[in-house]
Amino acid sequence: MGFCNVPQPRLVCAEYFASEVVVEATLVKTRTIIDKDDPDGIQAFAFSLRTDRVLRGQINGVFRVYEGNDSGRATFDWKVGQKYLLFLFYLSTEKSWGLDGCGNSGPLNGATGVRKEIEAIQKGHHHGGVIHGLVSNVPGVRVEARGTHGVYKATVNTTGEFEIKVPAGRYMVRATQTGYAFSAADFSYENPNDLRVEPGGCVQVQLVASEVAR
Repeated sequence: MGFCNVPQPRLVCAEYFASEVVVEATLVKTRTIIDKDDPDGIQAFAFSLRTDRVLRGQINGVFRVYEGNDSGRATFDWKVGQKYLLFLFYLSTEKSWGLDGCGNSGPLNGATGVRKEIEAIQKGHHHGGVIHGLVSNVPGVRVEARGTHGVYKATVNTTGEFEIKVPAGRYMVRATQTGYAFSAADFSYENPNDLRVEPGGCVQVQLVASEVAR
């Protein structure tokens, strides 16, 4: 199984809108892909699934999920015959679908809370959305989201988190604090310099601070 780095947890609304496809599907076949340079080593796994219900995007019939044999693997077990709720993006190099192993994908029988959140998103009639974020441990950081509809501001809380409600649209997020410079963290889910907030949706970013020489 995979190992999850920060930031956690992945918000359902953020992963839903970031995914090309969200689908309920049944696993029908598992195939192991051997490393051609190391016949005793496993390079990846290919999972064939049958579409049961599409919640976002378009996908039909039987499709394949590719999963490298590395720390990015899913944190759940794959079992033939089991139903899954999957948040997918297309891997053109593999001609298959991929998923965030540390996201909200997993067995359908354990996804009641996630399904309720998806249903709330689909039933909602919202004009705006939310930018969620985390800033490395620097107190009093001010954050602003600048977009076509204006500038919206917030201050991080004691745990470094912030939340900004904005109209749907595109935004750039930046943080400011005397003596520090901020940039996107390696594990930031979305690019803070180019955020798209859909009606009723949310995005999730993480920033890191570095001290500025005086």
